[in-house]
Amino acid sequence: MIIFIALSLVYCGFLLWVRYHWGQIEASGEAGKALLTFSVVIPVRNESSNIAAILADLQSQEYPRDLYEVIVIDDDSEDGTLEIAVEALQKSTVNYRLIRLKDDGMKGKKQAISKALELAENEIILATDGDCRVGPRWIQAYADQYTEDIQMITGPVRMVQHNFFTRLQSFEFAGLIGLGAASLQSGNPGMCNGANLSYRKSAFHEVSGYEGNHEIASGDDEFLLQKIFKIYPRGVVFLKDKRAIVSTPAKDTLAELINQRKRWSSKWKFHKSYYIKLMAIAVFFNYLVFAYMLMASFMNETSFAIFLSIFMLRAFTLSIFIKPVVVFLGIRNAIWVSLVIEIIYPFLVLFLGIASIFGHYSWKGRYYS
Repeated sequence: MIIFIALSLVYCGFLLWVRYHWGQIEASGEAGKALLTFSVVIPVRNESSNIAAILADLQSQEYPRDLYEVIVIDDDSEDGTLEIAVEALQKSTVNYRLIRLKDDGMKGKKQAISKALELAENEIILATDGDCRVGPRWIQAYADQYTEDIQMITGPVRMVQHNFFTRLQSFEFAGLIGLGAASLQSGNPGMCNGANLSYRKSAFHEVSGYEGNHEIASGDDEFLLQKIFKIYPRGVVFLKDKRAIVSTPAKDTLAELINQRKRWSSKWKFHKSYYIKLMAIAVFFNYLVFAYMLMASFMNETSFAIFLSIFMLRAFTLSIFIKPVVVFLGIRNAIWVSLVIEIIYPFLVLFLGIASIFGHYSWKGRYYS
C-alpha cells in the first residue's frame, strides 16, 4: 500500500506539472493577418469515405487561393480513393497535385510524405490525414504563428465523439494532446500528431527526413519532432489556437481501438529520448501497481477505504489537468469522465504495453509485427 500511495503522489505531482506547462503556452488569437505560402500535404490510403470532405474543407479556406497548394499522395488505395480525389480536385479552384506513390515503386506513409516534399513548391509544409476535417481558418492560424525562428509547429487534434465509447476515447486523446503540448513547452518533447503538423521543408531535409526510422511503420510525426527539436530547441512550438483544431474520427469498436493503440505504442521502444522512455516505464509501473491494489483492496475494508481515498485524489488531480485542455478542444463532461478513465485506463495501458512488444497490428489493410 505504501508503494501505491507513493506512486500516486508522484502521479498527481506529474499531472500538476503538466497542467502548469499547459498554462504556460501562449494562446494565439484572431489578431494576425500574416500571409505565407504553404504546401498542404495529405497522404492517403483507402479513404474513399473521407477524402472528399477534407478536400472540400481545403477548398473552403478563408485564405488566398494563390498562397497554398494541395498535394494528395495516394498510397496504393484499393477502395476508389484515387478516383474520388480526382473528381473532387478537378472541381476545385485551389492549386493541386495528385500523386500515385506506387508509380515510383514505393509504399508507406513516410515514403508518401517524402515524395510530396520532393514536389512541394513552397517552403512551409502543412500536413494532415485523409480522414480528418479542418476549419476554414486552419491555414491562417498557422500563418499567424510562424516567425523567422520557428521551424516546426505541432497542432491540436480532437477526436469526434458520438456515443459513450467514443467519448472516452476523445477524453483520453485530449489528455495525450495536452501532455504532448506541455512536454514540448517544458523542453522535453514527447509526442505530437501527424494529423496536424507543420514544418519548414529546409528543416526536414536538414535532419535527413525519416532516415533512421523508415522501417518503423508508425512515428512519422514524433521521430521528426525529436530530430528537428534537437537542432532547433527554440524553434518548435505548439499552436494553441482554436482555429487550428483538426478533427479525426474515434474508433467504433474495441478491436479497432486496441489495434490503433498497439500501432501507436509499438513505436515507443524506438525512441531515443530518455524522457520518453522513463515516462513510458513509469506510467506502466504506476498502472501495474494501481491494478493490483484495486483487486487486492476488495479483500480488506481498511485497504479499500484507503484505496478509494487515493483513487479520488488521482481522479481529482486528473480533472485539474484535463479540464483546460478539453475546454480548449471543445469537449464536455470532463469531471465524470475522469472517474471512468481512472478505472479503465490502467488496464488498457497494461494490455497495450505487453501487446506492443509481442503483438501484431494492421493499418489500412497492411499488417505489421
